[in-house]
Amino acid sequence: MENVSLSSITLPEVELLVQELYKPNTPQTISRIQEILQTLQKSPKGWQLADGLLGRPDNNVKFFGALTFTVKLNTSETLSDDDALSVIQKLISFLIAFLRDGTASFVIRKVCGTLVAYFIRYPQLWRTCVRHLSYCLESRTSIPVKEVDKFSPFQDVARALDTESYYVVTWFAQMLADEAEKVDTKSTKYLPVHEAMEVNAPDVAILLGRGIHPADAQYTRPEDSISCLEAWLKYADCRPKDEVIKPLQLLFPMVFSCLPDDELYGPAVELLTDLLDKYESFFPRECLDSLYAIFEGEWGREKLRSALSNNDMDDECRFGLFLLAATSFAYTRDRDDGRFKQLHISVFSMLGTKGYPGVDDKVFVPILEYFASRVEDLMDDLPCPPNEEMVLWVRAAIPAILPKIQYPPSSVYNSWDSTERIAFADARKDVAHYLEGVYPLIGKKLFAELEEKIRWCLTNSLWAELEAAAFCLCALADAIPEGDPCDDLLTNVFGSPLFDSLRQGRDDIPIRARKTCLCLVERYSDYFCDHPQLLPAALNLLFSAVGDRHLALPSSKSIYTLCSSCRILLTPEANAFLEQYESLRNFELDSLAEERVVGAIATIIQAIPEHVEKASAFQRLLTMIGSDVENSLQLFSYGEGTLIPPDNPIIVRTYDFAQRPTTPIPASDVSLQLAIRALRCLSSIAKGLQEPSEALIDLESDDNNTQVPKEMNLDQIHIDIINILDRLRVTFSSSSEVVDVICSILRAGFSEVEPGPFVFSPQMVTDFIIAPWLNRTATVVNTASIFVTSLSSGNAKKSVGEVLEKLLPWAFGLLHQLSEPEQDPELTQYGLEFARTVMTKRPDILMSQPANILEFLFEFAIKVLHGNEPLPKAAAADFWTKFITLKVDDQNTQAIVDNVMAYVGPKLSESLVRNIGGKALRSELDKLSEPFKKLIARHVDARHWIEAALKDPAFPGDKATASDKETFLKKVISLRGNRTTNEVVRQFWLACRGSDFAYAS
Repeated sequence: MENVSLSSITLPEVELLVQELYKPNTPQTISRIQEILQTLQKSPKGWQLADGLLGRPDNNVKFFGALTFTVKLNTSETLSDDDALSVIQKLISFLIAFLRDGTASFVIRKVCGTLVAYFIRYPQLWRTCVRHLSYCLESRTSIPVKEVDKFSPFQDVARALDTESYYVVTWFAQMLADEAEKVDTKSTKYLPVHEAMEVNAPDVAILLGRGIHPADAQYTRPEDSISCLEAWLKYADCRPKDEVIKPLQLLFPMVFSCLPDDELYGPAVELLTDLLDKYESFFPRECLDSLYAIFEGEWGREKLRSALSNNDMDDECRFGLFLLAATSFAYTRDRDDGRFKQLHISVFSMLGTKGYPGVDDKVFVPILEYFASRVEDLMDDLPCPPNEEMVLWVRAAIPAILPKIQYPPSSVYNSWDSTERIAFADARKDVAHYLEGVYPLIGKKLFAELEEKIRWCLTNSLWAELEAAAFCLCALADAIPEGDPCDDLLTNVFGSPLFDSLRQGRDDIPIRARKTCLCLVERYSDYFCDHPQLLPAALNLLFSAVGDRHLALPSSKSIYTLCSSCRILLTPEANAFLEQYESLRNFELDSLAEERVVGAIATIIQAIPEHVEKASAFQRLLTMIGSDVENSLQLFSYGEGTLIPPDNPIIVRTYDFAQRPTTPIPASDVSLQLAIRALRCLSSIAKGLQEPSEALIDLESDDNNTQVPKEMNLDQIHIDIINILDRLRVTFSSSSEVVDVICSILRAGFSEVEPGPFVFSPQMVTDFIIAPWLNRTATVVNTASIFVTSLSSGNAKKSVGEVLEKLLPWAFGLLHQLSEPEQDPELTQYGLEFARTVMTKRPDILMSQPANILEFLFEFAIKVLHGNEPLPKAAAADFWTKFITLKVDDQNTQAIVDNVMAYVGPKLSESLVRNIGGKALRSELDKLSEPFKKLIARHVDARHWIEAALKDPAFPGDKATASDKETFLKKVISLRGNRTTNEVVRQFWLACRGSDFAYAS
């Protein structure tokens, strides 16, 4: 094979290669054969090769011959009319021969695909392709294309086609529509294709009229004809012309007639459903009467009865979707007709089908979407009085919906796969959205019905029904207007024996019902602020559940929300909460649940008005977290090789149940996990201590005048926390998670305006940031950037100079250590963002850095623009956009800025122009256009810089001509940086890349 000579290869040798391609061979052998054959296909000999291969007896060889014809049609230069016509005659001759000699159907289908490729390439030569192909196959002769009009009416020929020929023409017609749909409908280049499709549509309708309404269904395979019709409808949807649509509409009654046929019901009902759903504009008004007749007749009534009795789930789904599509269509055309109302009733009745939504009931969600659409229509009609009848329907749907979202028994639920579980959960979410939409129409009546349902189920211990009603009540939490609370109804729920029943831990209450009821507390946390008498019962329930690993997450979430909302009411009980937490630490406690609990306690501590009492409560909480830190560091000190047995209590404290090891584990691993747990708790505490977002802030105050009593000893608290963080940084900063959490703790204090445990002094934060880190330095640099931004008010302003004096050399030193920007894209991105932040806040300090530092920074930012990493490149573009437009009051600083711009201007222009000239990704163009536009608008030398860059030998856009470049330059200079420049840049990029990249934006 290695010695094959492509110039002298013979047809038998090619045939052998094709046969080898279909035999078991090594990947290398197959790849080499493919390479040889593809080269031959694209060579000038390809036409002869295709002709010869189609004449061989082997089916695989024939298939490859047809494929070669397709390749030549798609890649060769345009043939003369005579040569092109000879190709079509030859292909049809082969097709006729294949029908005679019993060639495999996959070969015949491939030839049909080749004929379609011919039509797409030469539509002007084969305009009546369906008619011509039918005449040729019926006469078993390759008739010249120009003589097609001399023969019998096409209706006669379509009826006269034998079965095999009919199949072939149908296959061809379907492939024709499939491929024409992909052809650009807006390009004038392909206008002849679409004009020829309009010519062929009536012939296709005549052809399919025989197949869809056959005398003998087994004789003509009507399902193939229905599939072909669907393909033509899809094409018509892309190019809706009456010349195509009207002939196809004549076939719709024939499709209706196929519905009672058991063999044809499936394809017919699916086509009609798609027609009503996706192509409703094609459906003529007169066909609506046929739809009504179908559903009112015996067949429609029997199908509905069968669907409601669940005899066949697949059939139920098909019929249900068809009924729904017909009802939606009738609603838009004829909603006042009594027959529509009967369809609507039928749809409503299907809410009562058996099965679980998304699992074995595939119709529930579409029906729910139908009713949700009716709700939207009613809302759109406001403030006009809504249609009372439709309001009754959307309200009546709710009792039918509730049983559908009840969880099944555990044995059934556990038998579902992950896809089915997700589908059922999504269906429940859809119900929640529906109820939110309905509430403005029904109001408190809906809430009252659900409240009554919950109490009735509680009395009768109907836990699955109670869970569903509670879930729905949760969904309404955001729908209730602020001025119209439902507190009286909520009191009926929360003041009932519900909390007592849940707290008793009764075995007959399913876990899911408990979870949903706990979420109910969280969703209505504001209610408890207005009704504090019920707060103790709610909190007792939640804390009793947080130790249960099945209920830990929902209960802890509710604890956090409740404590955060009611923090002022709960401050007298701060010590009780601390004791409760201290008790919980002695038992198995989920890590995320613990984070939420300590965060909840922190919100209460934040609200304590007395500073000393607040400090005392915080110190007590910090001491408990500190004990975990000490245990972590002690475990780390054991050294390599020390193993901790799985029954050691520290394992229970460190790991959640699902992650708990069953064999001895290195002490260093346990140490790290315990450190992360402690840090995450500390982070949650820091966030909990933040001032509530609704707290009033004096925006006109320049100074932070809050006096903190010395007894609070805030400075020592800061030292204690920083000491914890520093010890963990030194020990564990090789862990990216440790670094991330430490930085989140630091950031928690940046937004605070009042003194607090996590509001460290600028000097303390700066010294901590510039300490050595073993991993994730990019995150630390990003934290430094956020820190600098926060130093913009009060006394912190005075520290900016001192802070930047340390941070700038540290950050630029990290960038300098990179061998190239793409060595650490994240550090590069955050480093440039940090530089831009400093440039924005204090340009005088940035520009006063030593000359070698500034030179490195600006060259680094240009080098990043040359790179391929999208996020660093975007950061560099933002950096340059800011620098190009930088104006400062200080004349000395402005002089330095101008000198730097004069030095980097040509290099920056070169980098931007190279990106715009094809190097950048299309998605990067808008971002890169910003500095480009600012450069043109702000600097008089921009034209010369850009012109030089366009003429540079290294310019990547070799497909752009000198004229393209000149036109581009004139346009962008004349636009002076306005928004239209983005489109000019995009067009120039396309010209540089070539037309292959001209896809739709």
